[in-house]
Amino acid sequence: MTGMTLALAVVLVAGSAFSYALPRTSLAPITGAALWLAILYLRAVLVSIAALTIAFYVPTTPLFEVLTRWCAHAALPFITSHLGLSGHGIGDAAIMLPAFVIAISAGCVVLAVARTTRAMRRWLKRSSLGTGPDESVIVGGEEVVVAAAGIRSPKIIVSTGALARLDEDELAASIAHERGHITRRHPFIVLAANLAYAVARPMPGTKDAFQRLRFCLERDADEYAVDRTRDPIALASAICKAAVDSPTPNVALATLAGSGAPARLRLLLDRPATRPKAWVEIVGRSLVVVTVASVLLAVGATPTLAKNGHAALHASPPAHSCD
Repeated sequence: MTGMTLALAVVLVAGSAFSYALPRTSLAPITGAALWLAILYLRAVLVSIAALTIAFYVPTTPLFEVLTRWCAHAALPFITSHLGLSGHGIGDAAIMLPAFVIAISAGCVVLAVARTTRAMRRWLKRSSLGTGPDESVIVGGEEVVVAAAGIRSPKIIVSTGALARLDEDELAASIAHERGHITRRHPFIVLAANLAYAVARPMPGTKDAFQRLRFCLERDADEYAVDRTRDPIALASAICKAAVDSPTPNVALATLAGSGAPARLRLLLDRPATRPKAWVEIVGRSLVVVTVASVLLAVGATPTLAKNGHAALHASPPAHSCD
């Protein structure tokens, strides 16, 4: 287990270091999104392996036995004899705590996704005022809101404020941006990232990795829109107007302003200088393949690790004596 964990940690450090060392424009958006999604799942695998290690291997160590071989009633018999307080019970609870926290975190994310999706569906049904441009759904509100709402069957929503305050080119670029989210299946990518984030949350840097993934997806939608409208200025202008009062994006809502609006505006206004280099893109794609392969190998080996750990625990059970 130690060798595999070390190898996974090396892949994680290599992928993260490569991504952090380069400017955000050095990789194509979809390559950056794939790399950060793979890194999130690698983080989740490492956290899961850590939980297995704590649950199955730590109790067999001499240090664990030393730390848990005590009983409170031996020192304070008149106060604690009825409580049954001992190091054994506390130790057993401590080694199961990481797995319990991971399970609770994952369950909360699944419930939150289901609740958010249902709430978004009900809100669309209640707020719809009719069909807008390019089969979008018009909703009320003075704010400039153009977004892709939903996961399984996402819809483009356009507020009446957006219809009033965006000109024809800006509106077309905005809708093309949201169409990019839907066409490129970004809602499913965000859903997958949320599930990985739920497990990997205890590891430092996971939140930043998740935000960088969302930034790459917004860049990908920007590129999709510019490829179809040939007007990056119109899209940049629309993003500026939407950023003032844009709703907070979530797993079921991708807004026009989205993540990293200032950086995206610089990229839209200086496109010739932000083209990724070929060799950087090759290295990035290679890291995606290596990271995904590492995740798959680790997931495939996890049942064996759990089985071996369970056997080791039964072969050398922790002592439960207060003598």
